[in-house]
Amino acid sequence: MLIELEHHKHGKTYDKLAKELHVTKDKVEELVKSLVAKDLVTDDNGTVISTEDGKEVCKKVEKHRRETDQTITQMLSKDETIGLVNVLKKMLEKEEN
Repeated sequence: MLIELEHHKHGKTYDKLAKELHVTKDKVEELVKSLVAKDLVTDDNGTVISTEDGKEVCKKVEKHRRETDQTITQMLSKDETIGLVNVLKKMLEKEEN
């Protein structure tokens, strides 16, 4: 959720987050309550906005993800990397349908 909010400075509604995250609105509400309690997001009349602490957590996660991607791709040949990308694309396409 924090990564999704990172791309939207003015926040997102519960409905939009549910759609983007492929979960129910109830699950978004539950997660928002937890993140509000940790001061990672605010809830402004149904619009969820990342706080400065939330943005910092998001930056750490993004950095870790990049490092992990780099580690994985360094272990693979070019052909293996292309194969992995193709498999991941197929998985995403299947999830969207």
